[in-house]
Amino acid sequence: MPDLHDQIPTREKVLIIGAGPAGLAAAAALKALEVPFDLVDRAPHVGGIWNPQREDSPVWPTLEMISSREFTQYEDMLQPVSFPEYLSPTQMAKYLRAYAHRHELTEHFRPRTAVRSARPFDEGVWEVELSTGEVGIYRAVISAHGISEHPHRPAWAADVPSSVRVIHARDWDGADGLEGQRVLVVGSGQSAADISVDAARRALDVRWSMRTGHWVVPRRIAGIPGDVAASREPTVLGGLNAKIAETIIRRAVGHPAEVGLPAPVAPLLEDTVIVSDDVLDRVREGRITPAGDVTGVDADGIVTHLGTGSHAGHLSFAPDLIVLATGYESRADHFPQDLVPRTASGAPDLFLGAFARGRDDLVILGQQRVSGGVLPILVEQADIAAYMLAATRDGSSPALEQFRRVRAGSEVAVPAKPAPAPGGVRGRVEGLLGAQKVTTRGGAVPAHEAEGQLVPQVDRDTLLARLRSVRELFA
Repeated sequence: MPDLHDQIPTREKVLIIGAGPAGLAAAAALKALEVPFDLVDRAPHVGGIWNPQREDSPVWPTLEMISSREFTQYEDMLQPVSFPEYLSPTQMAKYLRAYAHRHELTEHFRPRTAVRSARPFDEGVWEVELSTGEVGIYRAVISAHGISEHPHRPAWAADVPSSVRVIHARDWDGADGLEGQRVLVVGSGQSAADISVDAARRALDVRWSMRTGHWVVPRRIAGIPGDVAASREPTVLGGLNAKIAETIIRRAVGHPAEVGLPAPVAPLLEDTVIVSDDVLDRVREGRITPAGDVTGVDADGIVTHLGTGSHAGHLSFAPDLIVLATGYESRADHFPQDLVPRTASGAPDLFLGAFARGRDDLVILGQQRVSGGVLPILVEQADIAAYMLAATRDGSSPALEQFRRVRAGSEVAVPAKPAPAPGGVRGRVEGLLGAQKVTTRGGAVPAHEAEGQLVPQVDRDTLLARLRSVRELFA
């Protein structure tokens, strides 16, 4: 019996690019509203970066997740109780495959199929060329390509002599084989901390170049996952004042400056925190040595200008391996370069981080970094996209017209009052440290982050609240 899905011409379909958590959320939402779609990914299976068979994944086998099992799941499909409190990458991949199977998304999935180009002609007319050589016309595109396609490398990295191996964090696959080697990790965020801890398991010497200071928070508070504790007692981390929150965290893991790391540049409740149970202990033990900002490596492989003051003594370090945990650039090769205008800061001008201004046929999911679980944001964006595309399929609706008016305005005008998550197309989850507020850093941008147009860091809770306010337009 022929597959009815295959009988629908692509001209009536939405193309979803990427089968990771965001792409699966979009597919589930479209299917719930009976909007036809194709789902493609260059990998052989669904799962995105959690697919262990992907060579370009920034995830390594021993990576520890920063959100607990309870807060790393879709509400309409819970994680197996047999899974540990914090999942491994392999377990997350199994969960995502099970989610796709449960909602019969694999029937729409084309594995090992990349998008060479996706170009709009008129509104609702996209010419798409696939890696198979096929060229089709789609009525809309949802790009869920993630944020790790284009690793950002600081300018000085191009001049490192060949005697020193240089990789980006995306290419880190674990510490095995680093015995006797000296490793320099460059970066101020979560990936740099995780890689430093992992490298310290095997390497002879690990230096962590962290220019911008951040708070370090534990995975567990009072013996339970931190995100669970925050959901039960939100005042613990966000209700009274920053001093109380900082006191709790200092008692739990200590202050970064006390072990020689840069002092946090922002209060805890406004910081882009690092979630780790181990990094401060590894620094105390001397297995990770703090270092200042890197400006280059000379012809003899000696790192230059690793800072002044308390870190001046580390200027003679000669690494065998440099790991650049310096972020990712926000772009996608399958789109025309000028498809989405840029803001003054260089970030794509996407309404609520996903919706192209003035277009109903283009959605780009997940183009922002947040502290904590990003899955709730991806699901909200996917739900709004599905409602919008269902409305355009039917011609229009009052809700769509209202959405267009809101989209044309400033995000600041969208209500961002915290509220319980209402029901949507699919289930809802909450993210890590629910009461925590995260804001983009002010002041100068670190040198290793300044070049290129990096994926922006946003206030997670504010974005989530605004997404929910906008989704209610379609309720």
